[in-house]
Amino acid sequence: MLFSSMIFLWLFLPCVLILNLILPRGAANWFLIAAGFIFYAWGEQEYIWVLLLSLLVNYLGARLMGKAGESRTQCPGYTFAILVLLLAFNLGLLGYFKYFDFITGLLGKLSGRQFMEPRNLLLPIGISFYTFQMISYVIDVYRGDIPAETRLSHLALYISFFPKMIQGPIVRYGGFDACIHDRHVTPELFAYGARRFIYGLSKKLILANQFASVVDKVLSHPMEEISGGLGWYIGILYTLQIYFDFSGYSDMAVGLGKMLGFHVPENFNYPYLARNVGEFWRRWHISLSGWFKDYLYIPLGGNRRGKVRTCINKLIVFFSTGLWHGANWTFVIWGLWHGFFLLLEEVLPVKKLPKALQHMYAFFVVCVGFVMFRADTFSQGMAVIGKMFTGWEFESLQMTEAFSVLTPVFLITLVCAAIGSMPVLLKLKAWVGTNTVKSRAAELLSYIWT
Repeated sequence: MLFSSMIFLWLFLPCVLILNLILPRGAANWFLIAAGFIFYAWGEQEYIWVLLLSLLVNYLGARLMGKAGESRTQCPGYTFAILVLLLAFNLGLLGYFKYFDFITGLLGKLSGRQFMEPRNLLLPIGISFYTFQMISYVIDVYRGDIPAETRLSHLALYISFFPKMIQGPIVRYGGFDACIHDRHVTPELFAYGARRFIYGLSKKLILANQFASVVDKVLSHPMEEISGGLGWYIGILYTLQIYFDFSGYSDMAVGLGKMLGFHVPENFNYPYLARNVGEFWRRWHISLSGWFKDYLYIPLGGNRRGKVRTCINKLIVFFSTGLWHGANWTFVIWGLWHGFFLLLEEVLPVKKLPKALQHMYAFFVVCVGFVMFRADTFSQGMAVIGKMFTGWEFESLQMTEAFSVLTPVFLITLVCAAIGSMPVLLKLKAWVGTNTVKSRAAELLSYIWT
């Protein structure tokens, strides 16, 4: 079930919001669990058992670690062994469904013979997100940062909370459980959540979908018909598309959380304002980059073991980041592309450049990387990128076809996208708060975003 679908907007969401408000907190928790599984089963009946299995195994494993308590000091290998088994289970479950054909195909190419027939497994919806949430939960229990949850229903609500289930953000249990025990939905909080949801839905339907139609249309043509100018055109459009698509979904998740009384963390902070790749990743998909920092980069040693080891650790993180997005070399190359420039920034004086050049450099790296990310195959991605740097001709039937969509409505959409990718409304709000002359239009704009 998509947030933008009619069944969600006009039936599922109103019922959930109303019943969550009128039911007592305990009953509301059980109702939200049921709503979450109905939401998931609506589009994934076949693999709902995977979600249930993940819930039960991680719940029992964390309870075993929790019961160990002080005995961990007497037998430290006990809880560590449980943690290793839980990590193997979670990564094995994710790896089987997401990477089985990719890995067996790669082994077949390297050995020259086919080991197994491809299984063409359907990927369970949201498995990458809820698996990483379960991993963070069991690691936090092992570290002693949070106690093991004794109520299966509370952990079930955590994993099945529908606003974050399909596309995140990746929420840590340490902050989520407080809302399970005690939450309040005030009129102001509900109104803010509704406005935030509408804002995200608008980003998805009005902006992202418009750009997607053009990008998909161009990339459906043979590569020899795509010129360098057209490559840059679709590269920039896709860079806008993926931002408004993904950040729009995150806005909707945050808004839904507010309307239900839960805190869902922010996932984007105007990433195209970044002046370098490092800053971009502090602004883009914040919950994922934070997850990799806390549960992979720092355990690998972070930057505490010398420059060579730090470089290796960063490359491992960005290789994993790319692979996490999908079982395709395009995602792996996209991740390593960002990792390479992150390392390059350690030795090149990027921060000493004029601010305008820093912004141009960061956007250039991100835009070229997203061309590979969007490509269906590695060869298609390399072909488009090659055209971007070598094929500067603009005479193309597809160029004319692509620019034929530059209607007044589409141009207005581009302007709105440029404004929406920058904190213009936040600046307006700040101006309204400090300026003694408050026009009604400015106050209205401030209210829309407040």
